[in-house]
Amino acid sequence: MYVAIIILKDEVYAKTVVSTMIEMALFDATVLDGDGLEYIAGESMPILSEVSVLFGRDILFNKTIIAAVPDKETIFRLNAALKRDGIDLKQPEVGTLMAFPCPVYIGAEHGDRD
Repeated sequence: MYVAIIILKDEVYAKTVVSTMIEMALFDATVLDGDGLEYIAGESMPILSEVSVLFGRDILFNKTIIAAVPDKETIFRLNAALKRDGIDLKQPEVGTLMAFPCPVYIGAEHGDRD
């Protein structure tokens, strides 16, 4: 079992990612709304907001999806399916996908795993 984390930098990608995950039967997931780091920093230190505009970085939004994924191969298949659906995470300002082994998973959907 793995924990996959997808951080999207634009709201426009969210529905496609969710649809792709449903297509792959990755239902054990949570979607979180958030603010980009630049937004939080700009709120507390307005000068940072001005500097980020100069560099063309204005990330106000992020959506984070945390999902239980059965194996490493499924993570690579998910990335390929996202790319097929027009979401290339290697492109700037799209997002990231990372995954970590999950040594303990307790849940009804996949049973107890140690």
